[in-house]
Amino acid sequence: MDPSHDADIHRIVDSLTRRAAARGLPHLNFLGSVRELVGTGEPDTAIDWLINGVNAFRLPMRHAEYARLLAIAELLDGPDSVTDIDPDLLIEDTDDA
Repeated sequence: MDPSHDADIHRIVDSLTRRAAARGLPHLNFLGSVRELVGTGEPDTAIDWLINGVNAFRLPMRHAEYARLLAIAELLDGPDSVTDIDPDLLIEDTDDA
């Protein structure tokens, strides 16, 4: 995988971690697991876990973050899980909900 894709996923995880903290959610272990999966060369699984966790914990995701994940997933093996996101969780890129 392209190192820039790894960095993109890490930036999205960082952003989601800040959003979760702002919402008063406890440390979300799945975000750490996503980082580990990227680090061990399993970005496709990392993206699956990320989308599942976003849906489960109702974490808002910026449109740009979602578009980047979708582009990475298409390069890997297809956007299967990325398209499973609840569209109500997508927020404007300027929002930090």
